[in-house]
Amino acid sequence: MKQTKGIILCLAFFLILGGFASAQEKEKAKDAYEKARAVYEEAKKAIYDKSWQKAITDLEKIAKEYSNSSYYGESLYWLGYSLDKHAASLENLELQLETRKEAIERLNQLLEKIPENSWARDARILQIRIAEVLARDGLSEYRKYFNGRVLGGVEGGIEGGVIGEVLGGVEAGQKKPMDPDLEIKLIALDALMSMDKEKAFPILEKMVKEEKRPELREKALMVLGQSRDAKALPLLTELAVSDPSPRVQEMAVMWLSQRHDEASIDALLKIYEKAADDKLKTRLFFGFAQSNNPKAQAKLIEIAKNEKDPKLQKSAIFWLGQKRDEASVASLIEIYDKISDVSIKESVIMSLAQGKSEKSRAKLIEIAKNDKDLKARERALFWIGQSGGDDVLDLLQDVYNKADDAKLKKQVIFSVSQNHSPKAILAMIAMARKEKDLELKKQLIFWLGQSKSEEAMKFLKEILDK
Repeated sequence: MKQTKGIILCLAFFLILGGFASAQEKEKAKDAYEKARAVYEEAKKAIYDKSWQKAITDLEKIAKEYSNSSYYGESLYWLGYSLDKHAASLENLELQLETRKEAIERLNQLLEKIPENSWARDARILQIRIAEVLARDGLSEYRKYFNGRVLGGVEGGIEGGVIGEVLGGVEAGQKKPMDPDLEIKLIALDALMSMDKEKAFPILEKMVKEEKRPELREKALMVLGQSRDAKALPLLTELAVSDPSPRVQEMAVMWLSQRHDEASIDALLKIYEKAADDKLKTRLFFGFAQSNNPKAQAKLIEIAKNEKDPKLQKSAIFWLGQKRDEASVASLIEIYDKISDVSIKESVIMSLAQGKSEKSRAKLIEIAKNDKDLKARERALFWIGQSGGDDVLDLLQDVYNKADDAKLKKQVIFSVSQNHSPKAILAMIAMARKEKDLELKKQLIFWLGQSKSEEAMKFLKEILDK
């Protein structure tokens, strides 16, 4: 009996001791977490301030002293990031290379020790980008970080890597699930494209031509579109004209418009002649507007003047207005003077307002004062009112005093109310004093009430006293 009691007492002692030890461990873990968090927050603050050396010191402390904390993986990523940024700030080339090599190693540490970490994907992408810089600086051994990912080690390169994984099974009619690592492969492909076009280009070409899923063709197109290689031009042109996906067509046009060379402009012009889709044509207008090439501008002016489809004509007029040069303004004025369609006129007025030149402003004032079309006058007054300035107020008051139409007067009131200057308040008070039309007078009083001006308050009180 005594022996049993002794055993029970021993067990109780060890349980108490174990509980005490467990509590101690929890307290110790909590303390370590708090310390790691404090250091991590300091590091992130240093990254925000671009104090790379301070960030590196703090992040290395977490890597060494708090490797069991939840901040470990994230800290390794930011350590690689900070080392890369610090390298870019160094003048000594040798130090730059050594610092970037260390960044690669820190990212390797994350990928090898905790590959399932949520920061692993970002680490792989960053690693490829740093490796590309090192390879360009002559350290060819770092090409393995992107070359291997793309080519997959397959002899000949083209049938392996991305193609092998992405296109595998397509010809057999199987629907292959999206490769979760595809984005990383494409980044690697982008890096390879800048290093070795002969190997990378056939992979991209095969992807954009043979891949059945448009979302994957789009991703490959992003890499292809950023290439300045002459071989990319016919492929982009083919995609813009023939790809079954309207979105891929639009993207191809967008990348062509970014190239700004003569051959690309010629390609855009040819695509326009063959284009049947209105959305694609509108994207081409954007491409023409982005170019400083005279042929592109001439085409945009031609479409704005002669297009039979009102929707397309309005779109061309809009993009012509975005150019804001003298030739575009002159063309817009010419279009306005020749057309009778009110909706097209409104589009021209809006585009003239975007120009903000003396010539376009003068045309808007002319329309506001003298145009026979009341709606056109209203739109011109609206856009003039948006520009502000005392001279605009003088013009608006002049139009108001001479106008017979109540609707036109309402537009003037609204334009004056948007001015928010003391002179605008005085102008509305003067208009309200003279106005006989009850509805117009109510409009003026309403906008004066919104202004919270002392002068407006005095006038409103004057009305109440009467």
